[in-house]
Amino acid sequence: MGAGLTCVVLAACKTSLYENLTEQDANEMIAALFENGIDASKQRGGNGKFWMVSVPEGEFAGAINVLRDRGLPQEKRDDLGNLFKKDGFVSTPTEERVRFLYGLSQELSSTISAIDGVMVARVQIVLPNNDPLAEQVKPSSASVFIKYNADSSVGQIVPQIKTLVVNSVEGLAYERVSVTAVASEPAARRATSPIRLPLAWMAAALATLGLGGVVSFALIRSGAGVRVLEWSRTRLGRLRG
Repeated sequence: MGAGLTCVVLAACKTSLYENLTEQDANEMIAALFENGIDASKQRGGNGKFWMVSVPEGEFAGAINVLRDRGLPQEKRDDLGNLFKKDGFVSTPTEERVRFLYGLSQELSSTISAIDGVMVARVQIVLPNNDPLAEQVKPSSASVFIKYNADSSVGQIVPQIKTLVVNSVEGLAYERVSVTAVASEPAARRATSPIRLPLAWMAAALATLGLGGVVSFALIRSGAGVRVLEWSRTRLGRLRG
């Protein structure tokens, strides 16, 4: 009973959703969760350098779905500077080529991901290793996959995205770039808003402390109404059982 009451008074028993996040990642995740009625919070991790995001235990599955739909947290990508930093070893030309293509793809993916509305971006580049003496030269090509928010205008700027890729890869022709843009419908908003959830917990807490009549009157007058009260009675029944 004591543990249950403690959880109620604290508004919810929360569980860690993601750890080792930058503050920017944590803020983006919390904003997305709040928009979908999930009461998320952030705290510093054990080392004090990174952040963790927590949600009520009952909201864990829903929070995962919301963040997956939003493409959060964003994938960490390598850049060319890190890939080609001196490490004391001599790379073969083939290794250098593979590393360059990978780094270029990563940087282009990161750049496209920075466009407002883009949730996920992947770029694959093919630069054939042509023989300089060959009569026929195989052309370079690139494939771009984008998952974007359906409420954004990303679908209208596909030509500009293709131009961005063309101008970033030597010898790449515009018609050799394919872009697959998929709209992601936003996750259905939860019936319980960010305001109503704390009210429900408050109802249960005050009722447990013997102030049920006061909170019932206040909730009815505020418009939170029957739904919150029914929820609080159900919750109290479980706590007392």
